[in-house]
Amino acid sequence: MINQRFQEYFRETFFKNDPETFQVFLSSLEKPLPRSIRIRPWKIETVKKHLESFGYILWKTNIQNVFTIELGENMDPLEKRIGFTLDHLVGNFYIQEIAAATSVEILSGWTVHTDTFTILDMASSPGGKTTQLAEQYPNSFIIANEPTRDRIPQLLQNLDRMGTPNVWVTLYPGQYFRNTPETFDRILLDAPCSGEGTLYKWTNAVKHWHIKNIKMMANLQEKLLDAGLIALKVWWEMVYSTCSMNLLENEGVLEKIKNKYGEQFEITFQKHFWPHIDGTGGFFVAKIVKKASFESEWEKADGKINTDIKTWKWSFPYKENPDITLYEHLGKILALKKHPELENIRKKYYFMRFGEAIGYEDNTGKTRIDTFAQRYMDMSHLEKYEFKNALELDKYLHGEEIEWVENMNDGDVLIHSRDTIIGKEMIKEWVLQNHFPHEWRRK
Repeated sequence: MINQRFQEYFRETFFKNDPETFQVFLSSLEKPLPRSIRIRPWKIETVKKHLESFGYILWKTNIQNVFTIELGENMDPLEKRIGFTLDHLVGNFYIQEIAAATSVEILSGWTVHTDTFTILDMASSPGGKTTQLAEQYPNSFIIANEPTRDRIPQLLQNLDRMGTPNVWVTLYPGQYFRNTPETFDRILLDAPCSGEGTLYKWTNAVKHWHIKNIKMMANLQEKLLDAGLIALKVWWEMVYSTCSMNLLENEGVLEKIKNKYGEQFEITFQKHFWPHIDGTGGFFVAKIVKKASFESEWEKADGKINTDIKTWKWSFPYKENPDITLYEHLGKILALKKHPELENIRKKYYFMRFGEAIGYEDNTGKTRIDTFAQRYMDMSHLEKYEFKNALELDKYLHGEEIEWVENMNDGDVLIHSRDTIIGKEMIKEWVLQNHFPHEWRRK
């Protein structure tokens, strides 16, 4: 529902002399958008082949690995829900709106960087942009900060599904990062906002829209952007974005920071995405270069760090990926991407999660390796089991064991479907066990 205050603000601010376009704008807000997916760059051809064989139709966008997707006429009934296709469940693509996907592209200059940058994602849940950062900066060290504890589980779920050993997770108010000045080479601030641009999801974002609430939100955004700029190294870049369309949360926030710091930073790019013009959700993005150190008051970081993370004590029976180090923390086995700043950054923040969890020790002290450990370990020596048909795969993805697996010995096997390796499972007495993560299973 679009309330009257929202309509009056946007009519007077953007469409005062153009009532016809204003009506087009209003009617576009709640129209459903084409669903779009971001495919991992090295999986584009594989995923396209799979989805098209199920009956999906994919269309290119201006982002190389982002495609709009629609249902074809003869859909495979088992693959009709895009969020439960095998490629989605094993992290080969992420469902992401086109405008939202531009933030990371603009930060990276539409390029994949192999440099070892240190990057901060200031408000990261549910993880779409964080996992995109991990793809655009595969050798960088990325801190995914989420200020709201309740949103951490969804973030961790997506990070683990997509495979992100170069991402560490913190739980701080975004303003906290002003206490560690000039630490990061790149910063993404996809700021908490009023969400006006998400009406295509049938949200209630503007049901109770009021200018007082917008001003409060803009005040928070200004503090977050200020903290981000302080934490950014001189001559490096950050992106500020929102899924809002009003001036106060976008140009207004930038103007306040400009008034405070003047020529010490420069806005090199900014764009509004309008539903009636761009055919996307409402969105705003700006790219900023820091040109000088900021003089500001700041407090020393609290000094609370993780002292209980240590190199994994047991030797792993399979060959390790040379770029990955295995650690243990709070009973979990973690795969961490090597990075020259790893130890230095560890001393600055307290982390909720290091890298990607790939296993744990159970109550008996026995090591349990997760299904997806094959991402980082050489398991080529294992026997392979391929699902016989789509129904058997569907049964497995629903969490069921596969009975009467014939002609295979007891022990670990690599399970796969067509050309996609799902992970490691165990066969015991002709039964293929099921350790596919509960939260990823088909419903």
